[in-house]
Amino acid sequence: MSAKPRIVVVFNQKGGIGKTTTSVNLAVCLAELGRKVVLVDLDAQSNASTSVGLTAPAATGAYQLLRGEVDVSHASRATPYPNLRLVAGSDDLSWADVEIAVKPEPQYALERALESTPADVDVVVIDCPPAFGILSVNAAVAADVVILPVVPAPLALDGLHKAWWNIQRVRTHFNRNLDTMGILFTMTEDSDVMHRITDAVTASFGGRVLPVRVPRDMKVVEAAARDLPLVILDPESPAAKAYADLADFVEAHMLEPRVAVAKGAAVEPMPEEEEEELPPIRQSPPMEPGPAPGPNWDDQLAETVDILPEVSDLRWKIGVGIMLILLGGCVGYALGRWMYMPI
Repeated sequence: MSAKPRIVVVFNQKGGIGKTTTSVNLAVCLAELGRKVVLVDLDAQSNASTSVGLTAPAATGAYQLLRGEVDVSHASRATPYPNLRLVAGSDDLSWADVEIAVKPEPQYALERALESTPADVDVVVIDCPPAFGILSVNAAVAADVVILPVVPAPLALDGLHKAWWNIQRVRTHFNRNLDTMGILFTMTEDSDVMHRITDAVTASFGGRVLPVRVPRDMKVVEAAARDLPLVILDPESPAAKAYADLADFVEAHMLEPRVAVAKGAAVEPMPEEEEEELPPIRQSPPMEPGPAPGPNWDDQLAETVDILPEVSDLRWKIGVGIMLILLGGCVGYALGRWMYMPI
């Protein structure tokens, strides 16, 4: 096993799509498979931290790690789950965007910090905030694997393309070693709309779509309310089984490329497209011109320009004259009251 852990980043720019749920349950399942896992919570809301047993704000965690005040060993803490440690989130992460951005090469802050990860750690799972700010950029720069959860909803395809190409930009400029990215459908339902959307995403991204789909499951809500990982609260629920399959797949195909799947694993083999090089970054499209002006636009503009001198010469003088008359009346009234005021 390599001394350098594999960095798995769970990211999407849209909130409410199961990003934290995926991060937590993937980390717990990988730990149950025998991997030494560190879960890093980069979200100021700290939901991943509370989901694995953090009951009070952390005095030391991701914020201090990013600032270089502590190493991974001192930033992390034990959790109730064997093989899993937590680098907790905190409200201070809301300010970290500003503090990190003004430092030299701010995009490498997390990568530098993770160099202190103990040699016995196999996997670092990073839960990103739901925005493509400096914290998410840092996570993508440090990543070996990026998982993009997406809900197959009408606006999902557009949001997924934006997140995908932002990660691609990071890969192009800062992290050429990022060679594994996968799209995970979450909160899926058996409906015609969702089937059409999943088919559209698959048509666009091919083998990058992971062969695991997490169904919509009310047990996910109950697990969040109880601050427990779903796979611990109800391992037999449909969503928990899907996350267990995801962990099997990630371990077999993403943590150690080209390692054969263990006998009896309940996952499909990675499609051949996974071996292909990631597509190059897509250039931003040029700005499109606005709608053409109406047929009378030039004439209206000319008319407006022509009356400007008239407005300036005549209406301005009339306005000033009226103001002087009103001012004179007010002054005269005030003087009259003062002169004839009885002593």
